[in-house]
Amino acid sequence: MSSRLSLCLLLATTATAAAQPGVSDPIAPRPIVHELGEKTSQATDREWAWGLRLTGLSGIGALPGVNYGGEVAGYLRWQERFVELGLGRWKPEDTIVVDAATDTKLGLDVWTVRGGWASMEMPLRAWILVEAGELAGPHTVMPAGVPRMVTGSVQSDHRWFAAGGGLGVGWPMSERARLVGSVEVAVPLGKMQMMLDSGQPFEPDAAAARASLGIEVGWR
Repeated sequence: MSSRLSLCLLLATTATAAAQPGVSDPIAPRPIVHELGEKTSQATDREWAWGLRLTGLSGIGALPGVNYGGEVAGYLRWQERFVELGLGRWKPEDTIVVDAATDTKLGLDVWTVRGGWASMEMPLRAWILVEAGELAGPHTVMPAGVPRMVTGSVQSDHRWFAAGGGLGVGWPMSERARLVGSVEVAVPLGKMQMMLDSGQPFEPDAAAARASLGIEVGWR
């Protein structure tokens, strides 16, 4: 009788364990797989890219007081290297007359060449720059200081040459448009002193610091 009871208890225990697999057979944990090299929303795998940028400028150092201006630029990127040509015009905080007879006012027309690094993984850029332009040039639709320099039409005290560098970010707004901001420092090369109509001399500071904000369209 006792052996039959023991046999029944053994069979009941086995049946209960089989009905509850989680009790007798613990579930193995699922392996965690890390996917390496996953692109972020700011990354690009495009080897070549190009586009245009329009920016508003603010700075100090090139002209008296706070300087304001605008720039249009075109860029070309290959992998994580880029070059850019920009065309800009700066004006001082207050209107300053250089020559009342010709109504020439103080300003800066400048061509800027930039080259450097543009990350394909993050919206970051860094570059060096060189500039050539004209202080207090005649009124034109677009800066024309460089062509006049080639022909020798720019007075020596009106020439602008500078070199420097900068950092920027191009935050994507859509697949083809970005909000771009940057900071730059440019150091004038050579002595650039001119006489104003008031009889006071003017000379740019030892360095010009700038900030910009604008819109860039094109491939990243």
